[in-house]
Amino acid sequence: MSLIVEKKGAVGWIVFNQPAKKNAINDAMWRGIPEAMKQFDADREVRCVAFRGAGTEAFASGADISEFAKIRAERAAVSQYDGLLDRVLHSIQGSPKPSVAMIHGFCMGGGLEVALACDLRYCGRSAQFGIPAAKLGLAYSVEGHKRLLETVGHARAREIMFLGRRYPAEEGLAMGLVHRVLPDEELESFVSDVMRNLSENAPLSIANSKTQIEEYVKSEGSADHARMQAAIERCAKSADYEEGRRAFMEKRKPRFTGA
Repeated sequence: MSLIVEKKGAVGWIVFNQPAKKNAINDAMWRGIPEAMKQFDADREVRCVAFRGAGTEAFASGADISEFAKIRAERAAVSQYDGLLDRVLHSIQGSPKPSVAMIHGFCMGGGLEVALACDLRYCGRSAQFGIPAAKLGLAYSVEGHKRLLETVGHARAREIMFLGRRYPAEEGLAMGLVHRVLPDEELESFVSDVMRNLSENAPLSIANSKTQIEEYVKSEGSADHARMQAAIERCAKSADYEEGRRAFMEKRKPRFTGA
């Protein structure tokens, strides 16, 4: 199975599983991500979603180029592929649940697109980042450019896209591609702590913040203030809001349920 989808406690895991190809993302894997996100979105026990690559050599080395002759050979096929990729990214960005990319080794091209669609990104010192579209004659997607610009700014985006070079972990951190770099042997433990924290925090509060942020950074139209206000009101009227206040007054840890 090239895409492993599983639930471990409160965490939904999506694992790129093509280690022989450095976890290159094939068509079946692309198509599986929106379905997995839909499954996790509907599961109230899942509080956050984590992406990783099988093994430690790569998060994902990009799209599986061996399939390009079949799925990106003609204009119509390219359009369909880009539409699929947009659905993948929107399924991650649009989820009310926070997402985390745990990055070992190569995180290139389409792999970096997935990582940038995640809310939080942490990597080991072995990580390498890049978008080699200019070395392959590819047109990088609209949504891919958008998220890259939002993350690193236009000056950095120009260099990344024009040169197609690889960047080591520390350079990735300096330009904002990741939130933190850790020794490879400490990465999994650190990310586990992050996900534990996410799982214990109030789901509606996190969902509200995701709504506010995504409305402000969306590429088309102005922010939907009605949607933003509705997310605030849902949170304010929730049982979790009452639980948070009571726990604070009683000097205990809150127990949030997402209701």
